[in-house]
Amino acid sequence: MFKALAELLVPSCCAGCDTPGDALCGDCKTSMSGLRVIHRSEDMPPVYALGRYTGVARRAVIAYKERGRRELAATFGGLLTDALRKLPPADLVPVPSRPRAVRARGFEHMALVAAHTTAAVRPVLRLDRRVRDSVGLDADQRAGNLAGRLTCVPTRAKVILIDDVVTTGATATACCSALTRAGAVVLAVVALTAT
Repeated sequence: MFKALAELLVPSCCAGCDTPGDALCGDCKTSMSGLRVIHRSEDMPPVYALGRYTGVARRAVIAYKERGRRELAATFGGLLTDALRKLPPADLVPVPSRPRAVRARGFEHMALVAAHTTAAVRPVLRLDRRVRDSVGLDADQRAGNLAGRLTCVPTRAKVILIDDVVTTGATATACCSALTRAGAVVLAVVALTAT
C-alpha cells in the first residue's frame, strides 16, 4: 500500500532516460545487456563490462550509487545474472566500498547487487578506513591508495569479482591479488560499466 501511495506522489522513472515506469526501461536495459571484453592479459583474469560508462549506463550507476535509487540493485542483479550465464559457474565477490561511503549511502552497493543475482555471494574483501575516494586518481595513485589497505578472508572457491565501474583497473588488480593470496581462483572480473 505504501509503495502504491508513493508511486502516486512521486512516480518512478527510468534512471537512464527518465521515461516514466520501471527503474530501468527496456531500451536502457538492452544497452547494458552485453558482456564486452575490456581487458585480457597473462597476469590478470579477463575483465568484462555490461556497458560503457557513458550516457544511459553512467546515469543509471550514478542514480544507484549517489542518488538513493536502491531499486536498481534488482535490475543490475538481473542484468548480471544474464551475463554470468556466458561464464563458468563461480561464486560472486563484490568489490567493497570505503567504510565512509557505506555509512553515507547506508548500504554496501555491490553486495546488494550481488544479492539480487542467482549466484552464491562471498563478501570476503574488506577495505580499511584509510582508503581515500579514488575519483580523480590515476592508476598509480589508485594502486598506492589500496596498498596494504585491502584484506581478504581465506577462501578456496572459484570466484568472479564484480564491481560497478572499471576505470584504470587498479582496484580490480588489487582485489584479484588479495583473493589469489587468500586461496581463491579468480575466473573473471565483471563490471556494470567501464570507461
